[in-house]
Amino acid sequence: MNINRLILPCAVFITLALFCAAPAQEKKLDKIRLGGGSASATQMTMWLAKEGNYYEKHGLDAETISIPGSSLALQAMLAGELPIIQLGGAASIQANFSGADTVIIATIVRKFLFSIFARPGIDRMEDLRGKVFGATRFGTLSDLASRFALRAYGIEPERDITMVQTGGPAETVTAMAAGKVHAAAITPPATLQARKVKLKELLDMSKLDAEYHINGVVTTRRFLKTNEDVVRRFLRAYIEGAARAQKDKNFALKAMAKYFRTDDREILEESYNAVVKSNFAIPPYPSISGIASLLQGLEKQNPKAKGAKPEDFSDSRLIRELDQSGFVKAVLSER
Repeated sequence: MNINRLILPCAVFITLALFCAAPAQEKKLDKIRLGGGSASATQMTMWLAKEGNYYEKHGLDAETISIPGSSLALQAMLAGELPIIQLGGAASIQANFSGADTVIIATIVRKFLFSIFARPGIDRMEDLRGKVFGATRFGTLSDLASRFALRAYGIEPERDITMVQTGGPAETVTAMAAGKVHAAAITPPATLQARKVKLKELLDMSKLDAEYHINGVVTTRRFLKTNEDVVRRFLRAYIEGAARAQKDKNFALKAMAKYFRTDDREILEESYNAVVKSNFAIPPYPSISGIASLLQGLEKQNPKAKGAKPEDFSDSRLIRELDQSGFVKAVLSER
């Protein structure tokens, strides 16, 4: 037997095998920069996808950047520095009114996660008439949520109470405890602090029959059109991160501890139970009724909001595609 006759075919076979395997080994991840607000439970989905390595799973080399303030995140997106951002409230709509081509492609939190707390002696929402009500800053989600809740109980913020700015959530609780304000809307984990100083919860706004675009994903129509597959893969990772967090509490708490920069178990548990476990909406369809609520809240500030169609500010096509394809069902069935 001529050994050269055996060696040559084997060498050719090995060479061909290595050549065919090379493209898979050399396939590079698509780089993308993502932006989100300061670490909070409602903002966690983008970071959960990062901690679970879901971006890499779907072919993305994602750099996730925390940006305090929605206006800064929007500026970075419109400048092309962060093509996809996690954003809540009316910022995307206001930018759209100013000529930007912003579009909401997902809503992960669509319920008000604020609770109205008050000083002892105030037992009902109706008792707030004539009182001093605190909001972190005018124009913020805290302010909008407060006005929404008050109006739901027939209290007109401009007439029936005195609205004041209180600073951050911790400062708001301190102001109530000191008697500087009678009530305020706060979110977890400040709710934990409020209970410890014997303030009374008058209303859990997540139980209201109302939707709001609290937090989700925003991009530009231009980027969506030219990079549709990148956006699709981002949403796959985003959904998997959220679903993993709901079914794997330890994973979620570990990620939250990292981005919150705290090991306080009470704070982490309060945030997880009130937001991640109970109020992550999967699949995260853009909330049309939530956008309608945003538009209604903007009518006094911007005449363009009156009569505007909520559908014009969102695009649910990719979430619908992932839902109808069975992807979302498969992810949820892994719970």
